[in-house]
Amino acid sequence: MNYKALIAAALAATTVAIVQASTVDEAVPKPWFKNGQEPASKVCVAGVDTGVEQAGTPNLTLKCDTKENGFVGVMQQFSAKDYIGKRVRFSALVKAQGVEEWGGLWMRVDQGRQVVAFDNMQNRPIKGSLDWTSQAVVLDVPKPTAAADGSPGAMTGLFFGVLLNGKGQLWISNLQFEVVGSDVPTTDLNASCCNLLPGPGNLSLSR
Repeated sequence: MNYKALIAAALAATTVAIVQASTVDEAVPKPWFKNGQEPASKVCVAGVDTGVEQAGTPNLTLKCDTKENGFVGVMQQFSAKDYIGKRVRFSALVKAQGVEEWGGLWMRVDQGRQVVAFDNMQNRPIKGSLDWTSQAVVLDVPKPTAAADGSPGAMTGLFFGVLLNGKGQLWISNLQFEVVGSDVPTTDLNASCCNLLPGPGNLSLSR
């Protein structure tokens, strides 16, 4: 029996096990926090991949080892007071491994309890495996609508993050949140769902 070969195979198997071991620190950096829908939000993990971090890349990661209903995510939220009437973009470099369902960046604008702008990349989902790739969501933050009695409109809030639905792992790094010009197209699903034109056209029926 070739004992050296057996020892080498055992060492190789150990090395593979170490490489495949989870390196996710589930202490999500504040003000980020874990969110999602159960059971995925309970079973799947969210945090920082310490292996990637030690290689010099700050990151957030989502990981599901099994297929679960719902989704897992990380997010943050804040007042939109400084962004009223502006167009904002949340962007990041995203890496994926074995994503069987889909994942994506997302952002939402609320006025009180009403969602006035939203995008979660469901119409251009991240699937399968890919190396670091730039992704972005872009929304307009409208001016609050005054209440019926003439009082100021409800407070406006901004919410954004990343989500993973199904088995696989996502990483995001190089996160940016910025105001952009009107030349940058919005990705608002509410606005783009019906391919609406900005106004009436060709009323003369020209051909």
